[in-house]
Order: sequence, then structure tokens, then C-alpha cells
Amino acid sequence: MQQERQQKQPAAFTPVGTWTLLCLVAIAMAAAWLFLYFGVFLPRGTVQ
Repeated sequence: MQQERQQKQPAAFTPVGTWTLLCLVAIAMAAAWLFLYFGVFLPRGTVQ
């Protein structure tokens, strides 16, 4: 009975590592996009 009760309870912890990894990847992707936009595309100018 005790074992069934433990299995039905949701996780009692917050997945901090998962959120940390998700945020780091999102920040890295945003930084890469900003670098490409401001460092590569804008300096080359318009299409001629």
C-alpha cells in the first residue's frame, strides 16, 4: 500500500538542471543569431 502511494505522487523536486541547460542553450542560440545578424549580415549591406 505504501509503495502504491509513493508511485502516484508527483515528483517532489524541481528539475533545476533541465531548466539550466534549457536556458543556456537558448542564450547561446540567441547570441549566435545576434552575431550573425549584426556581425555578418548588416555589415555586408543590401542585396545588389
